[in-house]
Amino acid sequence: MGSDAGQIKGIIAYITTDKNRHLSGAPLCLLANDETELKDIALSISRGFFADIIYLPTGDCLVIKK
Repeated sequence: MGSDAGQIKGIIAYITTDKNRHLSGAPLCLLANDETELKDIALSISRGFFADIIYLPTGDCLVIKK
Protein backbone atom coordinates (compact mmCIF):
# COMPACT_ATOMS: atom_id res chain seq x y z
CA MET A 1 0.00 0.00 0.00
CA GLY A 2 1.08 3.56 -0.67
CA SER A 3 1.68 6.13 2.02
CA ASP A 4 -1.63 7.84 1.16
CA ALA A 5 -3.76 4.72 1.71
CA GLY A 6 -7.03 5.59 3.41
CA GLN A 7 -6.46 9.34 3.29
CA ILE A 8 -9.08 11.68 1.89
CA LYS A 9 -8.12 13.04 -1.53
CA GLY A 10 -11.00 15.47 -1.69
CA ILE A 11 -14.47 16.44 -0.57
CA ILE A 12 -16.82 16.16 -3.53
CA ALA A 13 -19.98 17.45 -1.85
CA TYR A 14 -21.45 18.60 1.45
CA ILE A 15 -25.19 17.96 1.76
CA THR A 16 -27.46 19.36 4.47
CA THR A 17 -31.14 19.85 5.25
CA ASP A 18 -30.42 22.93 7.37
CA LYS A 19 -30.58 26.16 5.37
CA ASN A 20 -28.43 27.86 8.04
CA ARG A 21 -25.54 25.47 7.30
CA HIS A 22 -25.94 25.70 3.52
CA LEU A 23 -22.81 27.47 2.34
CA SER A 24 -21.60 28.22 -1.13
CA GLY A 25 -18.19 27.72 -2.67
CA ALA A 26 -16.00 24.69 -3.05
CA PRO A 27 -16.76 21.89 -2.50
CA LEU A 28 -20.27 21.66 -3.88
CA CYS A 29 -22.79 22.33 -1.09
CA LEU A 30 -26.36 21.16 -1.59
CA LEU A 31 -29.54 21.84 0.39
CA ALA A 32 -31.89 18.85 0.53
CA ASN A 33 -35.57 19.10 1.45
CA ASP A 34 -35.47 16.19 3.90
CA GLU A 35 -33.36 13.26 5.11
CA THR A 36 -34.62 10.95 2.37
CA GLU A 37 -33.63 13.38 -0.35
CA LEU A 38 -30.26 13.94 1.36
CA LYS A 39 -29.52 10.21 1.30
CA ASP A 40 -30.68 9.84 -2.32
CA ILE A 41 -28.49 12.74 -3.48
CA ALA A 42 -25.47 11.46 -1.55
CA LEU A 43 -25.86 7.95 -2.94
CA SER A 44 -26.22 9.18 -6.53
CA ILE A 45 -23.13 11.39 -6.28
CA SER A 46 -21.07 8.68 -4.57
CA ARG A 47 -21.94 6.13 -7.26
CA GLY A 48 -21.04 8.55 -10.04
CA PHE A 49 -17.62 9.31 -8.56
CA PHE A 50 -16.92 5.93 -6.89
CA ALA A 51 -16.76 7.85 -3.61
CA ASP A 52 -17.61 7.26 0.05
CA ILE A 53 -20.36 8.87 2.13
CA ILE A 54 -19.79 10.05 5.68
CA TYR A 55 -22.90 10.83 7.73
CA LEU A 56 -22.18 13.49 10.34
CA PRO A 57 -23.80 13.70 13.83
CA THR A 58 -25.53 16.91 12.67
CA GLY A 59 -27.55 14.95 10.09
CA ASP A 60 -25.47 16.35 7.23
CA CYS A 61 -23.20 14.26 5.05
CA LEU A 62 -19.97 14.51 3.11
CA VAL A 63 -19.21 12.70 -0.11
CA ILE A 64 -15.46 12.10 -0.18
CA LYS A 65 -12.94 10.54 -2.53
CA LYS A 66 -10.22 8.39 -0.98
